Amino acid sequence: MQARHLGVVTFAWIIAVACGSGASRDAAASEPLPKTFRSGDADLALSLDLPEGVGPFPAVVLGHGSGRVTRDQLTGFASAWNRRGFAALRFDKRGVGESTGTYVNVGTADSPTRFPLLASDIVAAVRFLKTRPEVDARRIGLAGGSQAGWILPYAARELGDVPFMVLLSGPVCSVGLEMYYSNLAEKTTRPLGEVNALMPGFKGPHGYDPLPALQQLNTPTLWLLGLEDRSIPIEATLANLKALAAAGRPFEWRTYEGMGHELGPRIWDDIGPWVQKFTR
Repeated sequence: MQARHLGVVTFAWIIAVACGSGASRDAAASEPLPKTFRSGDADLALSLDLPEGVGPFPAVVLGHGSGRVTRDQLTGFASAWNRRGFAALRFDKRGVGESTGTYVNVGTADSPTRFPLLASDIVAAVRFLKTRPEVDARRIGLAGGSQAGWILPYAARELGDVPFMVLLSGPVCSVGLEMYYSNLAEKTTRPLGEVNALMPGFKGPHGYDPLPALQQLNTPTLWLLGLEDRSIPIEATLANLKALAAAGRPFEWRTYEGMGHELGPRIWDDIGPWVQKFTR
């Protein structure tokens, strides 16, 4: 079964409406920008957007949600980062748009192998970005939403030196548990209290579980979570985050009454001040 949750595409248009379009600009540096970077067997088509001013800039690599996400669909997300002084690398998901390789349609059963593959593309993107003169190689973070909440922490653990990470509606639970929750809640009007009361009844396969990666992660991370989310189980996610923070992981989160999986533009009131420490 395919994991059913909204991708970063949704976040991108919300952010574009809130922040305006056209704030980002394609990189124009003395060193020509390649059209692709290599990740395993794939050449991934990229765009690098820069903020106003003189670099080298702090930067983010933008992760994808589920589905066939192209870099053009991440333009609004990149623009929001540009407005806060960050360069942003966006790329067509493998097998999508101008990227080669095979598109990965992740389900519960294959998620333990598929997510590491998608995480390897993020790792390759960071390593590519470290070679660019426009970017401060010591200040490259990760940002993404929904399915990226499983992928980016895995990539951060592999890299070992990611200074920050921002996750929009990122699940902190197994793929199987998220699927069980979304099957109960999505496209229904069932009260979420009733849905949460049914969660202990989950007996299915878990698939990929992000907790082992998160338990080993020292990357400061901020989660943005809508309390009316019908795609990811917020109660389970918050319980796991609280346990991870209590164990010493440098994790923070913000929750929003009345917001669902798509969130909304006022999340940037929290993201903006939090990321300022990484522009110094």
